[in-house]
Amino acid sequence: MLKVFEPIKIGRVEVPNRIVRTAHDTGLAYLDISDDYIAYHLARAKGGCGLSILEASSVHPSSQIHVALWRDSIVPGFETLMKAVRPYGMKVFQQLWHGGNIYPDTNLGPPWAVSDKPGFSGLVGRPMSLDDIAELKQAFVDAALRCQSGGLDGVEIHACHGYIFHQFLNPYYNDRSDQYGGSAENRARFLFEVAREIRAAVNEDFAVGVRLGVSEMGNGIDVEANSNIVRKLEEEKLIDFVDVSAGDYYRFGTMIGAMHEPTGYELPTAAAIASAARVPRIVAGRFRTLQEADQVIREGQADLVSMVRAQIADPDLVRKTRELGAEAVRPCIGCNEGCVGGLFGANRMGCAVNPSVGREASLAEELIAPVAVPKKVLIVGGGPSGLEAARVTAMMGHSVVLAEAQPRLSGALAIAGRAPNLQGVGDIAFWLEQEVYRLGVDVRLSSYMEVDDIVAERADEIIIATGSVPRMDGFQHANPPRRVDGLGQSHILSPVDLLSEHAAPHGKAAVVFDTTGRYQALAVTEYLMTRGFSVTFVTSELSMTPHAHFSWRDLAALERFHALGDFALKVRHELVAIGRDTCIIRPIDAVGDSSTTIPADTVVLVTQNAPLRQLHDDLRARGVSSILVGDALSPRDLQTAIAEGHRAARSLA
Repeated sequence: MLKVFEPIKIGRVEVPNRIVRTAHDTGLAYLDISDDYIAYHLARAKGGCGLSILEASSVHPSSQIHVALWRDSIVPGFETLMKAVRPYGMKVFQQLWHGGNIYPDTNLGPPWAVSDKPGFSGLVGRPMSLDDIAELKQAFVDAALRCQSGGLDGVEIHACHGYIFHQFLNPYYNDRSDQYGGSAENRARFLFEVAREIRAAVNEDFAVGVRLGVSEMGNGIDVEANSNIVRKLEEEKLIDFVDVSAGDYYRFGTMIGAMHEPTGYELPTAAAIASAARVPRIVAGRFRTLQEADQVIREGQADLVSMVRAQIADPDLVRKTRELGAEAVRPCIGCNEGCVGGLFGANRMGCAVNPSVGREASLAEELIAPVAVPKKVLIVGGGPSGLEAARVTAMMGHSVVLAEAQPRLSGALAIAGRAPNLQGVGDIAFWLEQEVYRLGVDVRLSSYMEVDDIVAERADEIIIATGSVPRMDGFQHANPPRRVDGLGQSHILSPVDLLSEHAAPHGKAAVVFDTTGRYQALAVTEYLMTRGFSVTFVTSELSMTPHAHFSWRDLAALERFHALGDFALKVRHELVAIGRDTCIIRPIDAVGDSSTTIPADTVVLVTQNAPLRQLHDDLRARGVSSILVGDALSPRDLQTAIAEGHRAARSLA
């Protein structure tokens, strides 16, 4: 049996297994706990998770965050949450947080901070007086007591990732001359006083722990400093567990490693810090399977393993692995588009591969029931949208035909997966494919469907998921009148041409022209650079990936580009003309003639695709209704494609 299935005691709290969901923002609750918040956590409890640590929540109004632990109204919300999850055995802790100089206060004013040194975003906080420090210490204690009153099993003091305790520990922020500044012992004083007062206030059955981790700022908050803190907290019997992570806002991607990071990428520092502890140790690091987590525990690097995004992608990860095997689990692909990017776009989390996330009350898969009257459903297109539509429609008990024009399924994912550091997209393609076959879908490959073919199938319902194709007309939505001279030459390629190797790139100098602001152009750039090309990345946008920035993959991509060779970035530029071995570009906002000629043996146009919706329109002209989904409706992203396929299928109920 896997060791991850063994129970473990944290203080006096018995956790049923070693799989943890460490704290992560959801956007599903504002100030108080919502029904969506409860449904989200309930789904993971039903799925077999051993321990959930609820998201960072502010203990005091001097720092802004979604959930407010300074309000007594949080207690009944906790009671409702615990009543829901308790029957499934999952234990629940709450992370206690204050952001210091990173986020404003609840009125968008200056937050309380260790000093007036500007934080990562440039925000200047209000230096705390000794009275303020005393008030904030009491706020941490009061928050812990509210958690205890609400029936939670424990709390975690958030002392890393660049927030308030890291700022006290950091000599570049902490320039205080009182007892909280100066020596390392003084800079750690606030953390220890908070831990002592919480431990003294809560009962012995209530677990208290701390989250620690190295900073990448070069400020001395390293493995040794964290290890010393662990040892001293233990010596005073102040903690029942330690949860070790890595990173801060100076390299945010380390905190939430995207698909370019390997499994266990945080272990070099996290395991080293954890080794200083005798209490149960939790580590994180993009673990996706229970087998990966089990290896960490067997090797003695930790006692419990955090699998947050893996259980966002599939809340039933633990149960499915135990009952059906690892291959039944919907994989996390590490794209960060929904779980992180959604918080900054839609103000609530989602998931690229799991449309139910955050909407479990209405869309949880356990709510999918067999239909009373099965229909014949024809789905045209075997990309991610069509595959998800076929999977869910089959789960509902319909008779499903999936027709794909190509000799294999997965559509654009098969092409994207060929780019460096995008192999993860193949994981969801493979899972969807095996699921549609497992569910008995009639899959017809190399089947190009025309209107007469569709009508001949006599399907009760038709879903069109035919995707999109590159638009090679040089259209620039930032300046529609701009016409590009020199289109149609053999060295001008689309991303599909390049990644599918339908056409070989020429020479050694390339221009990647991007108007989308997403990751397709990054994939193309890295593909070329790994083959020895120098690349000039030209975009009409203000930055390299403005529409995917908060998935935190752009910084790592830039670092790789500069390490690979000759890379140049030109933002807010338009493409004027393409020659045989040069391109002419021009700043969009420039006055007068300020064009620049740059070398370009190969030019890759990454512009908004054109939807393949002709089948849908032709069917409508014949009086036949169909549902248009994914890129065939409008070219967007993977999360939207899968979600629309999912919703289209469920609408057939």
